[in-house]
Amino acid sequence: MLASSISFNALLVVIALTMIFVLTRPRFLKNDTWQATLTPLSSIIGSGFLVMAPLLASIVGILSPLAVLGIVLLSYAIGHVIRFNILHLEPYIHAQTLSKGIKEIEFFGNIALALAYMIAVAFYLSLLSSFLLGYLGYADPILEKLLTTTLILIIAITGYFKGLSGLEKMEALSMTIQLSIVVALIVALSVFGIYFISSDSQLHFTHQQRSIPIQFQMLAGALLIIQGFETSRFLGEKYTPEIRVRSMRQAQWISGIIYVISVILLMPIVQKINLIHVELAQIIHITGLVAVALPLMLIIAAIMSQFSAAVADTGGAGGLFHENSRQKISTNISYILVSACAIFLVWSVDLLDIIALASRAFAAYYFLQTLLALYCCHIDYPQRSLKTFAEKGFYLALAFGLAYVVIFAIPAE
Repeated sequence: MLASSISFNALLVVIALTMIFVLTRPRFLKNDTWQATLTPLSSIIGSGFLVMAPLLASIVGILSPLAVLGIVLLSYAIGHVIRFNILHLEPYIHAQTLSKGIKEIEFFGNIALALAYMIAVAFYLSLLSSFLLGYLGYADPILEKLLTTTLILIIAITGYFKGLSGLEKMEALSMTIQLSIVVALIVALSVFGIYFISSDSQLHFTHQQRSIPIQFQMLAGALLIIQGFETSRFLGEKYTPEIRVRSMRQAQWISGIIYVISVILLMPIVQKINLIHVELAQIIHITGLVAVALPLMLIIAAIMSQFSAAVADTGGAGGLFHENSRQKISTNISYILVSACAIFLVWSVDLLDIIALASRAFAAYYFLQTLLALYCCHIDYPQRSLKTFAEKGFYLALAFGLAYVVIFAIPAE
């Protein structure tokens, strides 16, 4: 069988190793745009490239490819808002010429995002600890918290002594490994898909039937799985606005392609898992039907993805704290503050109970950023221009959509 073929499995390992070799060349390591791309890319991908397919299949079944395309396009539209604000809002922030009302909108948006980042860092690393210790046979809540705390401290110490560059090196290593395994996964799933089509097999999903309004509410919740592009907004200490805009766009292109392709290619094996309660371990295990080497490779990728996402959100939060303090608190100290808050959350609350709060906080931040974009469009663009009218209409429509997400989105389980 193809899955157990030694040559096929060896090929996948070679593909991953080749990608690692390519991504560690000076062309990438010394490229500012690529380095700036890693932070939003790390945060966007997380482990979403594995959970998105079964999650969408549990909501809309065979229509999952259309659903993920819609989510990717909507997230790209929100990314456009953040990129617009990097170029148009930031100069007013730095010049301190914003009106009191606009300052309050920006302030409350940043507060919501800071809360979301701290929850996300604690949640990502808690998932990593739970997954790793569970795989090793040590399912102990105290051990999980201790390991999570250790990982947070490693990130905090690196950020304090090495700054953003130190965090980026950690991201570069974990993302290089993750992207290399994702490429191998896509190759394996493509070959499996060809065999699936040639066998005249049919896709059939057994999932809970829900009303269309409930499906839309759950899809709105799934939108927040691919948040993270906004981290580019807070890398201004090291990168110019032009590089941040270009790198964010590049991160969204890469992640969008990965999400759409992976959802399409995972359909034949996703139909074989329990869609009532989707678990990462179950998804990883079922990929063994494609190639026996994939589960181990994906375990590594899942660990790297959670770690890199936590590092990226720590970097974004540090930049946010630095900006909100009007540069009175250095980013190095900000990393310590973010990490301390994340450790507090790990030991004091059930993160599963408050992760929904983080999702709404991200959506609220995007909503407020859209209002700020409307303001900048009003004062920067000619009022009677067709482009101004179209831009305002776009931001207004997006604001209504994000308000829907904030109010009505429910967790996709």
